[in-house]
Amino acid sequence: MKTITRTITALILSALLLLGSAYAAETPPVFILDSDGITETPVAANYSWTYLTGNQDEWRGVEACGMGPTDPAVPDSFDHVPLMEDRTYNVIWAGTPPDELTVFSWDTAVFTDQEHIDDYQKNTEIVTGGQITLKPDRVYDFQAKWSEHEDQEHGLVHYYLLTEKLIMEDGPGSIMMGGWTPAEDPTVTEERKAVFDQGTATLTGAAIKPVAYLGSQVVAGTNHAFLCQSMSAYPGKRETEPSYVIVYLYQDLQGNVSIINIADFDIGSLCTY
Repeated sequence: MKTITRTITALILSALLLLGSAYAAETPPVFILDSDGITETPVAANYSWTYLTGNQDEWRGVEACGMGPTDPAVPDSFDHVPLMEDRTYNVIWAGTPPDELTVFSWDTAVFTDQEHIDDYQKNTEIVTGGQITLKPDRVYDFQAKWSEHEDQEHGLVHYYLLTEKLIMEDGPGSIMMGGWTPAEDPTVTEERKAVFDQGTATLTGAAIKPVAYLGSQVVAGTNHAFLCQSMSAYPGKRETEPSYVIVYLYQDLQGNVSIINIADFDIGSLCTY
């Protein structure tokens, strides 16, 4: 399994949100998916973009023509987003949002069997709200359209993103079925807190506080599970009621720590009547 890489740091995300519509007018806006502070940035691989230069009467166009979303070379060219199950993300634009956003998706089998090339026709969704649900083992083409308006950049942009199922037999950063050792003492000790802080250093959009250490799992390194209290933390955004999540971290053999998943934890689901 490839090393899980966060494509945008807290500092970059904050800067992009502050710049807003003024950000990089000569290139398409950055497209960010956020779920409890876990951020993913689909890649603008193909686009046709027109923007105003410093001279307000002068327009300039730029074309980018990369590989298509189902090209066999795509899996080796883009980071994969690991998912244990379907996960819903909030849509954030560092710049002017598009007039229309359409999601096309294929099963990742399309890379080895091109007979699946027309699968997208069964998996097309026009996004009308501010959320998108991603599924594991899918290749996504987010087609964003900015209509031509006076004094506004416009064009058609294709953003690509791949997901993969997180549950694997073995390997760094994977979560195996079973194999977890529950913590005899759930106290978040200083040592455990240091692991948590290192792994969540780039989280944005949510204030997450570990309240209990649930256990560990030995892989090529160690997986850790923390029960955490979570509250929204975007500047200027009204705080939500606290909720609980389970944060899974992977600590490799060199001591580096990264997030592999944040799962919702519904206390009510544990109640029986």
